[in-house]
Amino acid sequence: MSRADDFHTEGTHLSWSALDRPGVLDRAATLDFDLVIIGGGITGAGVAREAALRGITFLLLDREDFAFGTSSRSSKLVHGGMRYLAQREWKLVRESTTERNWLLSALPNLVRPLGFHYCAYLGSKDSPGRVKAALRLYDLLSNAFSRYRIRRHRILTPAQLREREPRVRSEGMVLAGLYYDANVDDARLVVEVLKEARDFSGGRSVALNYAEAVRVLQEGGKVRGVEVRDRLSDRAFTVRAACVVNATGIWTGELAGPETRPTKGVHLAIPNARLGNREAFILRSLDDGRNFFVLRRGDISLIGTTDTDYQGPLDSPFCTREDADYLLRTVNIRFPGADIGYDDILSTYAGIRPLVKDGGAAASSVSRRHVIRDPGTGLVAIAGGKLTTFRLMGWDVLSHCSRMGYLRPLRGRERGRHFTRRPLKAGITWEAFAKVLEAMRLDGLVPEATLRHLHQQYGHGAVAILAEIKADPASGLPLLEGHPFCGAEIRHILEFENAPTLMDLMLRRTEMQLTVSHRLQAVLASRVAAVAGTFYGWDAPRTQREISAYLDYVRKTIFF
Repeated sequence: MSRADDFHTEGTHLSWSALDRPGVLDRAATLDFDLVIIGGGITGAGVAREAALRGITFLLLDREDFAFGTSSRSSKLVHGGMRYLAQREWKLVRESTTERNWLLSALPNLVRPLGFHYCAYLGSKDSPGRVKAALRLYDLLSNAFSRYRIRRHRILTPAQLREREPRVRSEGMVLAGLYYDANVDDARLVVEVLKEARDFSGGRSVALNYAEAVRVLQEGGKVRGVEVRDRLSDRAFTVRAACVVNATGIWTGELAGPETRPTKGVHLAIPNARLGNREAFILRSLDDGRNFFVLRRGDISLIGTTDTDYQGPLDSPFCTREDADYLLRTVNIRFPGADIGYDDILSTYAGIRPLVKDGGAAASSVSRRHVIRDPGTGLVAIAGGKLTTFRLMGWDVLSHCSRMGYLRPLRGRERGRHFTRRPLKAGITWEAFAKVLEAMRLDGLVPEATLRHLHQQYGHGAVAILAEIKADPASGLPLLEGHPFCGAEIRHILEFENAPTLMDLMLRRTEMQLTVSHRLQAVLASRVAAVAGTFYGWDAPRTQREISAYLDYVRKTIFF
């Protein structure tokens, strides 16, 4: 799939370091903004990008880090939602698949095609007719009358599947459908969207993590501003604005939003060599018939997700023994030579989906469509939705706020829902990236595995990382043998991606917690903390507190 180049990517790359926080707080306290966005996940980031590309200024606040909640704990897919076909969510699948196709073109380094196998077994609910019909409909909704398209599905015989995927059980299989969705680092997608929104605003907008919206101020039944408290410095100030968007996900109900139904999704990461899948699979649980994924992500395989109602602390869901057993029972039968056990697990994570409450429907059947709630005061809430459709959710909110008079009228082309379907600034194909490096004499500095990692995660931003490595070759050495992370990468994050804590670096700006075994986390954390401590000027006690807080989190993810 080729990338569209008919939009000129404008905007200046801006520094975005936690060292600049005092000055950024001064600006936030003294400027007037058109819009305040509460919530720094993918929904809030999408609203910010829609605003920035239309010249509307924003202040975005999150009381934790960006992508702290659901937006860093998903299945890490940009996908149409094959299972939503069974729920007759045709419009949602159409929106999701066409947005997926655009993202594959707009951000090709981060959003990567992934083949999925949907198998029909004898006696299974997934009959050959059901599989064939689902894939034909999925392709139709994705590609018909679409500017951006994805590879069409294929039907494989059991012999053809064994050739492609020799480790999966083929006994009793009638056929397998092969279709395509896409891998993504969900938290990095949030950060890239926020960086782009800031850049296009030319410094006139502000995005703050660890800044809490304490209270929305109203006068005469209309929003007039927000009281803000910076949680890192305890500084408090008031921001004036006539429009506030509540995009806090599972916390939406805390701020006059629709009631949500929290459901927990758990994922396990294991070495791909243990499971042996070359691409991805949809599996139907042999316990209760629900679908989940086995996903290939480089050197690891990701297994998940569960989909169960949740009543615990929203900030800190974790994988339990019961969650892991539920997933592994089916995986070990469908991949009979794997025999995956607890000792094979590299890491786990759990997230809470902010589904809008829908009566007594089963958790896996609740709609993933987003809803907007507006009491007419200028405080607008958005809940539900999917990572894949963040751009459409942002447009829907912004368009609503404009129609209601909370924001200026949208004019001309900017009124269109596809006005912002343009390449993201970080986006670059591998072939184009290689040509840039050759022209700038930055090729050959690091092993190919490291180079591909930097391209995948940072796109155009990797050029600056490689320039630093050229100036300081030691900064390109791996922080941990067998893994691609290096000091120059960490310093780039610290300068351009506003990561005040070690937890931010290892959980959300990178996938270190996901891809590195829990047994090696203490060594890696100390090395990353040394780079961050030098950059920020942390003393020894502060450095140790950062390491201890992160390792305490890691311990809670390991239930065995």
